[in-house]
Amino acid sequence: ATTLNWEFIVLLSRYRSPIGGRSGVTVTLPQGCYSDDSQLRLATSRAIRSDGFDVEAFSKVELPVWLSYALGGGKSTTSAALNLAKSSAVWYANRFRGWTNSGGNGAAMRIQPHVWATRSPDDSATFLSDVVRNAICTHSHPTGLMGAALHALTLAHAMAKGSLPSPNDLWSIAKEAARLPEIVADDFNIANWRTAFENEAGAFGQAWSSAVAESQRAIEVAGSSATHGTGTERYACVLSSLELSHPKKRGSGILTAIAAAMLPWCEARPECGLGIAANAIGTDTDTIATMAGAIFGAVANCEPPVEVLDAELFRSEASRLTDIAFGREAAPSHRYPDLIRWAAPKARADMLASTDDGAMQVVGLGPAEPIADEVTASTGKFAWRWIRLALGQTLLIKHRLPALWQPTRSPAPPTPGRATDADAEKSNDMFSNALDESAAALSTPMAQKALDMQRALQYLDENVDDDMCVGRAFRRVARKGTMDQFLEFTAAYVRLIKGG
Repeated sequence: ATTLNWEFIVLLSRYRSPIGGRSGVTVTLPQGCYSDDSQLRLATSRAIRSDGFDVEAFSKVELPVWLSYALGGGKSTTSAALNLAKSSAVWYANRFRGWTNSGGNGAAMRIQPHVWATRSPDDSATFLSDVVRNAICTHSHPTGLMGAALHALTLAHAMAKGSLPSPNDLWSIAKEAARLPEIVADDFNIANWRTAFENEAGAFGQAWSSAVAESQRAIEVAGSSATHGTGTERYACVLSSLELSHPKKRGSGILTAIAAAMLPWCEARPECGLGIAANAIGTDTDTIATMAGAIFGAVANCEPPVEVLDAELFRSEASRLTDIAFGREAAPSHRYPDLIRWAAPKARADMLASTDDGAMQVVGLGPAEPIADEVTASTGKFAWRWIRLALGQTLLIKHRLPALWQPTRSPAPPTPGRATDADAEKSNDMFSNALDESAAALSTPMAQKALDMQRALQYLDENVDDDMCVGRAFRRVARKGTMDQFLEFTAAYVRLIKGG
């Protein structure tokens, strides 16, 4: 449990934060609240069973549902999760807009459970394939993959050796990371992903060689820059040498992983080191700190000074992964819906649902109970509510007003969270299929119905930050609506963008 708990960056005071973009709300986050990094790490952990990593459940359930309760999240992870909600999208060829250029740290910051669940952290072949399967759900560019591999191997080194890695150790780790294509070469689905990548972006080998060279240069520069001074001063030199305050480099998968590995070398005391990272304003503070926390946790002999939110859940997951690693009988893993019948709701505001008997549930994640009053957005159409899942996780989740979506309406209800085909046919929301790019979708009876302007404006309000969704919505309004409706829709978009 110590290893896992140092991972989660602790917020030492309550503070208010805007949630949900331009049309969202401002809420008070409790002490110990954690961001998207730890949320997706818990999602990864849930998808690891005694028989291995269930990448299908992670990609088709965890990622789309996460959108409804995300506290942060990068562009690639968000776009990937939106695309994975489509029935046609698959994790090993998740072709969202910009997917071949997704080189951020959104994969590196969540893959630690794969290392914790292996009995042989000194054998990279026992966990790197799962790291890659997880990563390419959202991050296909070699920079993002190399960052995930570097961080996984750094954590594995600390666990196997029982010591914090030095800059010299990072050289060996980088050499092992360079072997990644060779290590995963026999994985059929990863081979399919590589083919899809090369069909769109060119030779993967060449791009991978560039990522390897970049990581080696960064390790050399960072290692030679931090030789004197206090921990804060040495870490500042690392950040400066890697240019991690520059907007184009701040979220780099490679540079973030190296900064997280170098932090313990600059300051070996976990509490002090994490405080230094968290206060390095202008960098990706929470991500670097939480990744470094994983490395600190591998050698720490004490608990963090303050309990994080959902501490008992973290401890139980730590124990479960440890049991899996040592082949012991583990606590039951989360029971996901039947993926053959599963379809995530298309709107993130519909992830919090009510059953016929009035119980509350998060589709795919199970029963929940409210723990605070809801906070309503200024539009009056959506609200955010603090809830606690039966499995122990606390979420601030968006939902629709005035009532929760009801996925179970038939006498013989389907798997919780799955909208039936009959429900879809009854829906008059012309945009519920807007994310389906096939020509066939545009010729369905639903697509031929008259424009429902109220639904159109509701869809715009909910998806205003997604350029792809907005563009398709404009096209549909132009095709199906009148000139007055198109002008009304355009005026609504301008108001949302300008915050009026």
